[in-house]
Amino acid sequence: MDRNFYQQKLAQEHQREISQELATRNLLKEADPNASSTKGGAWIAERVVLVALTIAVLILLDFLH
Repeated sequence: MDRNFYQQKLAQEHQREISQELATRNLLKEADPNASSTKGGAWIAERVVLVALTIAVLILLDFLH
């Protein structure tokens, strides 16, 4: 019975740590709501610029031939 009690307490402690971590993440997300959207926007902008430069280089190479 002591073994089951120990395992139950260990599981409860683990669940408590997970809950605290999730609460911390939620607080950080609420404090800076634009942080995740900024990263996504920057990624999309980088891709658009890369595609535009690639197309421009291909068009210039086409004119040189």
